[in-house]
Amino acid sequence: MKTVASISFKDDHSLSMDVTDVTGLTMGAPLMVEQGTWVVEMVVNTAAGKVALQMVGASPDSFHLIRPEPLDQDAE
Repeated sequence: MKTVASISFKDDHSLSMDVTDVTGLTMGAPLMVEQGTWVVEMVVNTAAGKVALQMVGASPDSFHLIRPEPLDQDAE
């Protein structure tokens, strides 16, 4: 069996996860489970399997993905 993810719980109550050999990311549409409570699942596909994250937020906007601008590899 190959380890595809490791999780660290930090003393400031944050969570860090390292995932290796990522091949893709998918995220479902947010679903309201009750007023003011939304859930969504994100799946990290890896060469060895999948890591699924079930997340809870106060609104669908809680799950907005922020993509950084790509680095310009030619700029020096």
